[in-house]
Order: sequence, then structure tokens, then C-alpha cells
Amino acid sequence: MTDSNDFIVPPRKWAEIGGIADNLRHSLGLLEEPSVPVIEIIEQVLDQRLDLVRFEVGSRKEMGSAEGYTCPNGEFIMLREDVYHSACAGEGRARFTCAHELGHWAMHTNIPLARAKSGDGTPSFRLAEPQANQFAAEFLMPASFISHIDDEDDIMLRFSVSWEAARNRLRYLRKNGKV
Repeated sequence: MTDSNDFIVPPRKWAEIGGIADNLRHSLGLLEEPSVPVIEIIEQVLDQRLDLVRFEVGSRKEMGSAEGYTCPNGEFIMLREDVYHSACAGEGRARFTCAHELGHWAMHTNIPLARAKSGDGTPSFRLAEPQANQFAAEFLMPASFISHIDDEDDIMLRFSVSWEAARNRLRYLRKNGKV
């Protein structure tokens, strides 16, 4: 089932998305770091130091229910102010939202987008939102730092993510024989 706010994008295998996340971690010198400072990466490195993307904080009035938005042309990443403050405080769900938007920027900049309709049968590997979620999981919780004895609490503590994100990551890695 697709989200009514989703877009059809070029297909990507989840392993390819993992490679994109690893490449970004590598270029930022973070391959050996279990937990990455995702909000600082967007705000201080990609925006202020490298001038690759403009980072903005939007009001709840301006953004409504949207927690984040990435310009399709890659010009800016915007987070709703409450999400930004929560991410700065290290809250797991907000950190995932930041990494999700970073995924849109890394994978969906300057590509053709077509609106997906809920229930149209578009597979998840062709949809922007599941791709960005996979990127966020790979970027925040690399398989190389997870073992078969880890549980959700271990993942939450190691990577500063929510219990739900930890559960989903462990399920994915176990299902695919990666831990």
C-alpha cells in the first residue's frame, strides 16, 4: 500500500540503498562510528561547511503535519521546529526523520517524480518514502555494528533510535540473514 503523499521514483534494491548510506558515512569519515550526529551532519557539515544544501527550520503553521521536507531540486532540507529541537536533544524518532530527509536528498534530487496513488500496486522499491526509510535505517544503524545477540534495547542505546526503528531494523537484518 502506498502513502497518498508518496512519489514513484527509479527502482532501487535495498542493498543499493545501503551502499549509498555507507558511501555517505565514508565520505563524512563516519564508517567506524556506531552512532552518527545526523542533525549536525545536515546543519553544520552539509550546509554551513560544504554549502551543499541549505538547512531550514519551519514552523508548525508553515509545515502542518509534515515533519520534514526535502526540495526535489536538492536546494534545501526543512525540518519542522519541534522535530528539529527533538533531534538536537537526541530523540530517536526525530533523528530517524532527519536521516529520512537526508535520504531523500541523497537519492531523490533532480530525478523525475510522479505522484503515487494509494493502493495503485506500486512496489515499495519504486516509492520515495520506503526508499528514504531504508536509507535512514542503513545510515543510522549499519549492519556492521549489529550482532545476532542484539535486541531492540541494545540497538536503541547503541544508535539513539526509537524502539520501533530498532525492531524494524532487526527484523530486516534477520529476515535477510545479515545477523
